[in-house]
Amino acid sequence: MSNSHKRTFSLFSALLVLVIASIACSSSTDSKTAEDISSPNYETCEGFVTAENLGGGADPTGLIHRARVIPIASIPGLADSGATANCLIELFRTIDGDDSPVPGDSITISLVQFESREVALNLYNSTLAAAILTGEQVGDLAEILQGVVGEYSYLMDVKAGGVGAIVVFVSGSTFVSMSSMADAESNALLDGQELVDSAQGVQSRLP
Repeated sequence: MSNSHKRTFSLFSALLVLVIASIACSSSTDSKTAEDISSPNYETCEGFVTAENLGGGADPTGLIHRARVIPIASIPGLADSGATANCLIELFRTIDGDDSPVPGDSITISLVQFESREVALNLYNSTLAAAILTGEQVGDLAEILQGVVGEYSYLMDVKAGGVGAIVVFVSGSTFVSMSSMADAESNALLDGQELVDSAQGVQSRLP
């Protein structure tokens, strides 16, 4: 993949995972080993997924779970859009127990709840258009499949080292994106279909 294509995909990924750029603004770094958490809660961002119920055939051994409440005001334009909750959830392995995910061994989940389904669908349509444009630029290395987790959903899977797969869907008034980034050798915690399977599990647990 050319450098221009990588830059395009990086911008696209940043659009999908709205809160990535704001992680540094969050004072919460609540990391824990896998445990069974019930009752999904947008106020704490807990209960939506754990290492054990990630699904997709992922081995939960050694996976760290980290859920963060990202202040809506820290994302430009998000508060004005009618967002009511903003969660970032990570499942990852580390080297030597540090706090940084191992490349190709992590899942990132962003959940943004809005006041209305219409707003969530508007965001979904915008990201789908960006995905299609990115796919056209990347060419045969990119695969886009719609309807993978209900009517308003798609998978974008880029077969190139250092990229990976993203699943985006809307459930009720919640916009969800899940990404499984690959390492330089195209290894990832979950491949495209496995990420879809995991996304179906997350959707089934949404309030």
